[in-house]
Parts: sequence; C-alpha cells; structure tokens
Amino acid sequence: MIDISNARFAFLDIETTGLSPWFGDRICQIAIVLTEGKRIKTTLDLVLNPEHEISPAASHIHGLDESKLSAAPMFEDVTKQLEAALNDAIIVCHNAQFDLQFLDNEYRKLGLTVEYPNLIDTLVMAREYFDLPSYTLNHLAESFNISNRMQVSHALADALAAKNIFFAMMDALKPNGKPLDDYIGIYNSPAWPQEGVYLPIELSEAINSGRRLFIKYMDKGGEISERWISPTEVLGLADYIYLKAFCHTRNAERTFRLDRIIEVAVEVQKE
Repeated sequence: MIDISNARFAFLDIETTGLSPWFGDRICQIAIVLTEGKRIKTTLDLVLNPEHEISPAASHIHGLDESKLSAAPMFEDVTKQLEAALNDAIIVCHNAQFDLQFLDNEYRKLGLTVEYPNLIDTLVMAREYFDLPSYTLNHLAESFNISNRMQVSHALADALAAKNIFFAMMDALKPNGKPLDDYIGIYNSPAWPQEGVYLPIELSEAINSGRRLFIKYMDKGGEISERWISPTEVLGLADYIYLKAFCHTRNAERTFRLDRIIEVAVEVQKE
C-alpha cells in the first residue's frame, strides 16, 4: 500500500499547438511539479520548438508565439529530463486523455512507446466523487478555496493547481477510507483510439452545456468576429476538427474550426 505522505508525485501539464495530434499538432510546453507527498522537491517548465504552426486559440491561451518557440529545444532534446522526472513517480494529470495523446504521439515520432503504471486523472476523480457544476481547473480551485493566481507560465500554473486540487480532494475523501492505490490507473500506449476526439475540458464543457455560447473567432485572414452560437455537433473533417453550430448573429448554420475559437463563454441562464 502506497503512503501518500512520502509518495513521489509528478504533476504534469502540457500545452500544445492545437487540439489534435492526428492533424499534426505538437507539444510546445511541458510543466512538471515533482513532490514527495505534499512537499515540492523541484519543478520543470520546458518550452519546446513544436516544428508546427501554432493555432490562434493556443497562442491566446498560453501566450507563446512562433518567435519564442523557434529557438527552443525540440522534444527529442528533453526526453532524458522527462524520463528522469516521470519514471518511478505517480503521474497526476487533469484530463489525462487530452495531454497523454500528445505525449504518446511525440514518443511515437521517435519510434518509442510510453507506459506509465501509476497514473491519476484529477478530472476523473473529481467527476466520480464530487458533484460540481464544472470540472475545469479554475472551477475546482474555486470549489476547494485554492488560489490559482501565480506569476508563472500557464503550464506551470496548471500543474501547481492540479497538485493543490489533488491533495484537497484526497483530504476530503479521507472518510471513505480508500487507500491511494485505489485511485491509480495504468496508461499503456496506445490506450485510447486514434479516431477519438479529446478536447480541453473548458471547451468540451461549453460545447456540451446545452446553452448558447458567445465566441470570439479568428478566421484564416486573421479577422476576429464575435458571435452567439448554439452548437450541434463536433466534426472531424479532412483538414481539422470543426464545430457545427447555428450562428444567431448570422441567423444561419455555420461550421467553426475549433482551433480558431480564441474565447468562449457559456450563456448565463436567468433564474
């Protein structure tokens, strides 16, 4: 039985050029917070050259652009650092399906596969044990009274938030009497099918909310428009993933390339 007080944890967050490795998107930043129990031992915050164009949505979220990324090391240059950090650790990740598909893809490009025998997904934990209106990192941080305003990169801030949320959830679940082992799963490459569409939890929750969405959308010419839409379905087309929706602003059905939606907000329903 693993003792949570001195177990070695690696809290992982990955930033990417877009939403799908199957359409060529790559990792552009990896943050890892290594702890012994709750005690932080070290942190990694690695900016990478993804060798791929960064999408408008990704650039807006994590603040990285082509000029910052072009001089950075490539993924193959940091694999030894990653292995040293992740091997023999319990890896904790929020929305692991999304992040690990990218990590898996990078290793595949190097002719390698990844196997993590100790993996905890804080999104799965939160959904299984806590009844909350939203399971994004920001909403979970608010629910557990955790400050998430740190002057660090977006990736490292999310890794630190995942750490604090994980231990807050474990403290809240102590009355269950379940050992840490019961929350641990296994990741074996490839655990999830290539045809699956896995989205960031903020975008996924918004699309599946059943409410109208207010979006800021950048077209291929760089023009930004604001619209109210009602989503109908997510489509994987020949070139990328699109959102089919009724556009209330244009009063017509439209499709929106998902990596060009730079902001999204769910309509607040009146009581």
